[in-house]
Amino acid sequence: MVVAMLIFAIVMTGFLYTVTASLVTTRDTRARVVAANLAAQQIDLARSAASVFSVNNHTLDPISLNGDTFHVSVKTSWVTDSGSTASCEAGEASGSLSYKQVTVEVTWDNMRDGAQPVRSDTAITPKTKINNPTLGTVLVGVVNAAGTAVSGATVSLSPSNGVASVATDSDGCAYLLKVPADTYTVTASKSGYIAFSNGLQTESPTATVPVTAGSSSRISFAMDQAATFMASYAPDASNDPDIPKNLTTTFLSTYGNFSLTATSSNTPQSYLLYPFSSGYSVIAGAYVESGADSSVPSCLAPDPSQWIAADGTVGARPAPVGGIPGSTVDVSVPMGVVSFSSANSGDRRGRDNYLTAVYVGTGDGDPGCQKGMAYSFEDVISSNSATIALPYGTWELYRGKAVGSKETLIRSGNFTVRTGGSAANGVIVLDPRATE
Repeated sequence: MVVAMLIFAIVMTGFLYTVTASLVTTRDTRARVVAANLAAQQIDLARSAASVFSVNNHTLDPISLNGDTFHVSVKTSWVTDSGSTASCEAGEASGSLSYKQVTVEVTWDNMRDGAQPVRSDTAITPKTKINNPTLGTVLVGVVNAAGTAVSGATVSLSPSNGVASVATDSDGCAYLLKVPADTYTVTASKSGYIAFSNGLQTESPTATVPVTAGSSSRISFAMDQAATFMASYAPDASNDPDIPKNLTTTFLSTYGNFSLTATSSNTPQSYLLYPFSSGYSVIAGAYVESGADSSVPSCLAPDPSQWIAADGTVGARPAPVGGIPGSTVDVSVPMGVVSFSSANSGDRRGRDNYLTAVYVGTGDGDPGCQKGMAYSFEDVISSNSATIALPYGTWELYRGKAVGSKETLIRSGNFTVRTGGSAANGVIVLDPRATE
């Protein structure tokens, strides 16, 4: 009996395995038939599109049929007359655009191990002539910080040579067709967006591209919805010091440093910045790091981390602050603060109440600023006294009758440095170092 039961169990195991395999195969075959129909449907839709330019990369929402959930992806690429693939990414020029290759891929949940997706391909030719052997084509791609396509960006040529501006499609691509052979400046823009190009940030990035007859040229831009940084200056000051009208603020990132100059003394100041995930360290002053090219003047004093450590004190660069696309971020920008009174004898009618601060260097621990700095204050001196904020460094102050004028050097007076530093004989050292 035991032997008979063992034999029966072995037979039943094989039978159950065969039935299970048959059910899995049947289910997979059924799913493949449905997937093939979904792929064919997308091919038909692509072929019936009004224009080949409206057939773009996209992924459909999950589709549930017969108890299975399907995922449909459509990928497209241009093929040139030379047989190479053309895209909106930067690269060497290629031949004229010939047709668009469309590939539909369908997968589904719980696919058996080793199963391949269902794929269907087709080629779509333009319904109207888009090429001319005596003219060229420019392909422009625009992506954001995450590498995702940016649609709706306006792309134009300069000189236009009769080529109208176009907008990027859902793939972030724009096609400038029938362009006369020449060298052009391509410009991209979109309201509320900012670009990072060649180490600079701009709302309208540009690039130079040559166009050859019978060929396609390609260029790409990185643009994203700007993050708004609200910079509050000298946040640790006990009172509200006056800020220079032309204050320069430097934004340091892993992708490069750049400076922006204010046009008013308002605080906080608003800046639109490219939303790097690593963020920015924000410092007051025209910081320029030392480079391999010694002919380019540096300016290290505004950066606290550049000050020479001494007597247990050291300067620290502000921690990076990041912002996501479209967000508003508050950032505090440290500065040196100094108050003074009885600043020489001023014009009693208040005609020399304007103040100019000039960087002179040589202060204790000051790393220097070869480039130099000068900042202006508009009508801030009241009763021969004022409280002002300046970037870190060594300064002299001048009175004058207009913004930026340096008529009288303020040598005598009661100076009080309200942050780290010192003042003597009219020379003010604003020192960012603190005890470690």
